[in-house]
Amino acid sequence: MHTGQILAELRKARRLSQLDLALRADVSSRHLSFIETGRSRASNTMLKRLAMELELSCRDTNRLLLSAGYAPAFSETDLGSPPMAPVREALEVMLSNHNPLPAVVLDAHWNVLMANEAQQALVGLMMQERGPFPATTNVIELVFHPQGYRPFLVNWDDVAAFLLRRLHRDQQARPDPALGRLLTRLSELADLDALLQRDPSPTETAPMLALEIQLAGQRLRSFSTLASFGTALDVVMEELRIEHYFPADDATRRWFRNRIQ
Repeated sequence: MHTGQILAELRKARRLSQLDLALRADVSSRHLSFIETGRSRASNTMLKRLAMELELSCRDTNRLLLSAGYAPAFSETDLGSPPMAPVREALEVMLSNHNPLPAVVLDAHWNVLMANEAQQALVGLMMQERGPFPATTNVIELVFHPQGYRPFLVNWDDVAAFLLRRLHRDQQARPDPALGRLLTRLSELADLDALLQRDPSPTETAPMLALEIQLAGQRLRSFSTLASFGTALDVVMEELRIEHYFPADDATRRWFRNRIQ
C-alpha cells in the first residue's frame, strides 16, 4: 500500500472528506487528492502536518512517514530496555499501590505485559479450580476461551458483547492487522454475530457494566478503569494501558481484602 492509499485509509477512518482535511492542513484539496492518488509526492513536513491534523497515533504517524521513505518521527522502544526504566518504575508503583485489588498493564492489542500480586493470585485461584489456562497472554482471548476466564464469568454474554463492540469500534477507527487476527481468533471461540446482536442497553440502574465472577464460592462484582501516559513520545509508551479493577459492592471489597494478600 503506497503513501496516498494509507493517508486515504486513515482519513476515511476518521470520517473526513478530502476538503475537510485540506482546510485543516491549509493545503488545496487538489494537492491532497494528488497525494492520495500518488500523482504527487508529499514532503516530510507535509506528511507530519497531515498526521497532526488527523490526530494520528505515534505508530500511524511512523507508518505514514516510512511508506514515503522518510525516517520515523517517534521511537519504538522495548518496555524492557534501559531507556524505559522510568516507565517501568511508574508502572510498578501503580500496580503495587493497587494491591489487594487486581491491576494489569496491557499493550495496544490487549496482551498482558505486567500484573500485580493481586491479579496473579486471582488467576492462581482460578487455575486451582479448573486447571491451567491456555497459552495466551491476551486478556480478551481469555475472556472468550472455555478454559480461560469464561467459565468464571456469570454475565459472560454481556461482558463478551461489550468487549467485542469495543474491538470493532477500535478496528474501524484504526484498521490494525493484529486486531483483525484477534477478531478471527474470537470467531473460533464464540458466535460473534449473535453477540453483536445483543441489546447493548443496560438492564439495571448501575452506571457501569460490572464483571461478575463466581470463584471459591463467592460472587465477585468489579469494574475497571483504563489509564494511559499523557506525555508519550514513543510508540510503545503511547500504547500502554493500565487497567485497575475496583469492587462494585462491599462483599467483593471484603473478599479481596481478606483473600488476596
